Amino acid sequence: MSSLNAVERLGYWVAGNPLIIIAAAVLLTIVSLHYAQFIESQGMNTESMVGKDSPLYQLYDHLYVEKFGTESIAVIVEANDVANPAILKSMLVLSDKMKEAPDVISVNSIADIVADGQASQTGVREIPTQERVDEILSSPDSLPAVSGMMPDRSHTMLSIEMPVTLTEKQLGELYTETKAQVKIASFPPDTVVTVTGKPALMMSITSEMAASNGPILGLAGLLMVVALFLTFRQVKWCLLPIPIVFLGIIWTFGAMGYLKIPFTMVSMSAFPVLVGIGIDYAIQFHNRIDEEFRKGTPPVQAVVETISHVSVPVMIALIITAMGFVSLLTSSVPMTRDFGLLCLIGLFLCYLSALFVGVTILFAAEKRSSRQNAKENKKSVDAPQETFIGLGLERIADICLRKWQAVLVIALLLSVLGIYADTQVQVETDFKNYIPQDLAPLIDFRHMSDIFGGTDSIKLLIQTNDVTDPKTLEWMDEFSDYLQESRDQIYGATSIATYVKQANGGTMPLDQTTARSLINELPDAVRSRYLDGHDTAIIDLNVGQMVSQLGAEGTDRFIKEIDKDIAWRTPPADVSVRETGDPVVMTTVIAALTTGRSEMTLLGLVLIFGLLLIIYRDLIKALLPVLPMLVVIGWMGGVMYITDMKYTPLTAALGALILGVGSEYAILMMERFYEELNNVGDPSEALRITTRRIGSALMASGLTTVFGFGALIASTFLITNNFGLITVLAVIFALLTTFTVFVVLMFRMEIRRETVNNAKQELMKSLKFINARGE
Repeated sequence: MSSLNAVERLGYWVAGNPLIIIAAAVLLTIVSLHYAQFIESQGMNTESMVGKDSPLYQLYDHLYVEKFGTESIAVIVEANDVANPAILKSMLVLSDKMKEAPDVISVNSIADIVADGQASQTGVREIPTQERVDEILSSPDSLPAVSGMMPDRSHTMLSIEMPVTLTEKQLGELYTETKAQVKIASFPPDTVVTVTGKPALMMSITSEMAASNGPILGLAGLLMVVALFLTFRQVKWCLLPIPIVFLGIIWTFGAMGYLKIPFTMVSMSAFPVLVGIGIDYAIQFHNRIDEEFRKGTPPVQAVVETISHVSVPVMIALIITAMGFVSLLTSSVPMTRDFGLLCLIGLFLCYLSALFVGVTILFAAEKRSSRQNAKENKKSVDAPQETFIGLGLERIADICLRKWQAVLVIALLLSVLGIYADTQVQVETDFKNYIPQDLAPLIDFRHMSDIFGGTDSIKLLIQTNDVTDPKTLEWMDEFSDYLQESRDQIYGATSIATYVKQANGGTMPLDQTTARSLINELPDAVRSRYLDGHDTAIIDLNVGQMVSQLGAEGTDRFIKEIDKDIAWRTPPADVSVRETGDPVVMTTVIAALTTGRSEMTLLGLVLIFGLLLIIYRDLIKALLPVLPMLVVIGWMGGVMYITDMKYTPLTAALGALILGVGSEYAILMMERFYEELNNVGDPSEALRITTRRIGSALMASGLTTVFGFGALIASTFLITNNFGLITVLAVIFALLTTFTVFVVLMFRMEIRRETVNNAKQELMKSLKFINARGE
């Protein structure tokens, strides 16, 4: 044993301690299930998209959200005449009940305007006669508020305002309470009442995604079983890789809870990626140990041979794959960094599951089978099977080697064109386009937008020593008017100056005492919405459906135009004006996803090449896995451009995904090729043996991943469908280049190496001969 290397000693330890390994796996699984309960869900909020230490986060979250941030559940009321007293009475009942609900800041409706107007005259807060209702709604004091809530006599909206900081649970409870109170309010039979708004839409999307995940995951599991039956049935226990990789996934969930990595729309996509890559680890160990068993190798020695020849190549593949995901840790988007970190942890745990648990189970099963065969005097020696897939891949490799110039030229040309086309691929910024377009809550939301205008808004954050200074109020009012007149996309601009001017009879007060007096007389809901103390205020710019209409680039240009307007219409000397709000945050995040995507991919390639050079100390071996990945990246960009697909937060890490999948297949293929080359000495024969022996295992792994992700294509959610389709194409292209472009490069480079080495040897012989003659 003293002459054994570390890997061989590990093999003997695994074979000698199956009970310890299984017990440790069970204990780790129990601990993981415990910590998995502490995983926190995090929606598409600012915290998941912007780093907490960034100026953008500080401005949006600490200055805007904490001081002014609210969102609303909208109750749309439709009838022949929504100002009918019977309808207004039901609205008032609903309004009063929701004002008593926890976490509700305010409730605004035309019913409240009418009831408050009646109370100011009679002292009783009630809905009066139709004549009096019309009088209140048409009065100059009520008209500005009424016009925003009732665009015509057939439609009106009751708005329930709440803090934007509510948890999903609190928001869900409030949404449920709203729907229940709508029923209790007993609107007249001919009245249509719809509960909608962005919070309601997000709640509906969350529940719809949760309901659709089960069938999709079930379909994915079924398709993976089918894939292994089709491509891996030549081995015993061909379905074992599935539970082995899912054991690694369970451990990853535990690590996620222990390390407090949030569960976001992007981080959840790490698990299909881990299944796709991790199952290859299980298949490689499984394929090699089964090969040893069929050759008649004793079980203990089979474990040693498997771990000696597979653990290091797979570990190298893991490290190189990890380099692709390490590049994601440089992203400025937290949810992208979480995705990268989760992939790094999950890859290592899936490797441990395959190395220890997978090999131990197969060893124990074979040991038991060997004892049974010994009792029955049976021989269990079979030659390694030559599979149909392996033979087919060998033929493909032979054809590519014969036509190697054409293969490389076509691959390179398509890759260059694809890399250029990728720069023209758009990014989908409107989250409403990620979901099924026939989803009832989305239809309701768009119906509301059509009637009342869009809900997008940009906030101008005003900071100064005293916002109530008449000069500051005058500038806010004039700048608001200027924006509405000069920018077609701005449908309204509201600030504390708007209400001060309205309360002062349509003119701005000239002295600060009057201004403060008017502000103090405003309702608390108005003051808290537009003013914080005396040093901070906002101008709320209603930009309708700008994000949907202009897209990411158009929205970004519009935001920059407003910055130019601020510079042109300069505020008073001590006044600071900055833009914030959801559109500003979203365009910044999209820019980070798009502009940083290429840099992260390039960094991943450099890291992979550098690490391979350190590991192998061989330029050819370092270059070989990198070149086919460049080809796949180019092909994917071209396909996305031709098919008019768009990048989403899930597919922004496509480069890292390709590096992860593509490098793994290439490295495993290369390691086996050089192992066989060392055995037979002839590159052509080594390549044939490698393709036959490992080709079917790589195809089993690849097709299992393709079938698993193929289930995601059945999703009605565009963001999931898009991610599944792109991943399927990436895996297919990675497999295709492995058995075509990579095979050609590996063979031609090795032939070139041999030619150079032979030339050097001949040169050395000649020099020796010349020296000998000279002597």
